[in-house]
Amino acid sequence: MRRFALALAALALGACGQNENAAAPEACARSATHAMAWTQSEARDVITTTAHGPSCRQAAVTFVVRNAARDPLWVFASSYDLMTIGAAAPADAPPVTPEQMDAFLTAWADVTMSQTSALPEWRADAATLTESATTFAYDTPFARETYEALRAADLRMICFAAGVETSRCLIVDPASGEPAQIVTYGP
Repeated sequence: MRRFALALAALALGACGQNENAAAPEACARSATHAMAWTQSEARDVITTTAHGPSCRQAAVTFVVRNAARDPLWVFASSYDLMTIGAAAPADAPPVTPEQMDAFLTAWADVTMSQTSALPEWRADAATLTESATTFAYDTPFARETYEALRAADLRMICFAAGVETSRCLIVDPASGEPAQIVTYGP
């Protein structure tokens, strides 16, 4: 009887140590990486895209740029549905398979790298950058003079998907040495 009481006490103590709110293992925990020389020509930055959630349909997706020392430089978060269909999926939508999520994450991590000189000119007679652009609508946080100076500097720039039909382009700001968004564009 004494052994039974000791065993029961040990079980009770073990149960007290468990967290009743402990999360169940995630059904969708996926990632993809892509290395490229962006911030420094001699060192490789790493872009990692991840999905975490109770299902791949419900996953939060992240886009993280890290330098060669693995310090985070830029973080963007969204959901699979916002990134692929632009809204929440209908209740009867089929589940997102791990293979679909892997394909999405791999494509998302494979960013485009170009130079700021490829950006459209912001004409002096235009009130906004979008008025100067011919193909897409462009938005920039910079004043025209700063934008044109950054464009003329021919800086390395990476662009990544920030929505179904929206892209964001980043530079390393020469004044601060930190990543900065130079434009967002889309239809």
